[in-house]
Amino acid sequence: MLIKSPAKINIGLKILRKRVDGYHDIETIFYPVNLFDEIDIKINKSDSDKNSILIRSEKHSVPLIKNNTCIKTVENFFRIFRITDFYFIEIYLRKNIPIGGGLGGGSSDAGSIIRYLTKYFKIDVRENREKIMQCALSVGSDIPFFLIQKPCYATGRGEHLRILNRFRLNYDILLVNPNRHISTKWAFEELGIDKDYLSPCTLSGIEEFNPDNPALFVNDFEKVVFNKYPDLKEIKDDLYSSGAVFASLSGSGAVIYGMFEKDKYEKILSAHKNFSDKNYFVFTSRQDFV
Repeated sequence: MLIKSPAKINIGLKILRKRVDGYHDIETIFYPVNLFDEIDIKINKSDSDKNSILIRSEKHSVPLIKNNTCIKTVENFFRIFRITDFYFIEIYLRKNIPIGGGLGGGSSDAGSIIRYLTKYFKIDVRENREKIMQCALSVGSDIPFFLIQKPCYATGRGEHLRILNRFRLNYDILLVNPNRHISTKWAFEELGIDKDYLSPCTLSGIEEFNPDNPALFVNDFEKVVFNKYPDLKEIKDDLYSSGAVFASLSGSGAVIYGMFEKDKYEKILSAHKNFSDKNYFVFTSRQDFV
C-alpha cells in the first residue's frame, strides 16, 4: 500500500502560555498543501513470536532507528490497541517534505500510518476515538490534524481542532527553505515564555482568509528565528518583492511560504526560478488539494 502524507503550513501561530506539564498552549490555523511524503508499507503475519519493523529511506538524513516517528507510531498503536498477533512490517519512506522545516512531515507520516493501521485492523473509529487520539499524541502534538487533513483552527498543544469548512486559499503557494533545519525545542526555549505569560486568542473567529490584515496572521516564532537566521527574513521580504500577497514562516521554521494570485502565475514562476538558482529547496503548491 502506497500512502501519501501531506505537508501543512501554519497561517498565524501564537504561543498563548507555558503549561505546567512543560508543553505550550498555541493557537494556529493548520492548512494542508500538496507536497507529500510517500510511505510504502507492507504488513505480513510473522512466523516468530515478536513483531518486527524494517524501515528504509533514500534520504540519509532520515533516522532509521527506534526514535523514527514511523516506528514509534506502529509500536504505540500495537500497544494501545493490544494487537496480540505478530507481524513483520516493512516501511519504505520517500521523504519529500524537508526535515525541520515547520511543515510537519514527521507528524504527517505518523498520522497517515495511524489512518492506515486503523483501516487494516478494522478499528471502529467512532468507538475508539479516544484511543486513536492517545496514539497520535503519544508521538506528536500536531498529529491529530494529520488524521483529518482539512483546514483546522487548533488550540491546546495543537490537538483541539475545529474544521474550517469555508477556509480556502485561492492562491498558489511557494515553499522555500535555504536547506536549514530548525529545532522546535530550541525555538520554544528562545521565546523564553514562562508560566506567568498569557496571551489572548485572536484567530478563534476566523472563518476565511484575508491577506489585507497580515498582522492578524503573525507567527510568534519569527522574532527569534529571524534574529538568528536573517536569511529567512530576507526570503520573506523577497517573496513580497516578487509579488506574494502574504508570506510567513511555517511552524518554527525553516520553511518560508508565499501566497501568489493564481491569475498571475508568471510571478510565482519567476520567484521559483530565483530561489532555485540559489540551490534552495523550492516547491510550488497548486492549491487543489483541499
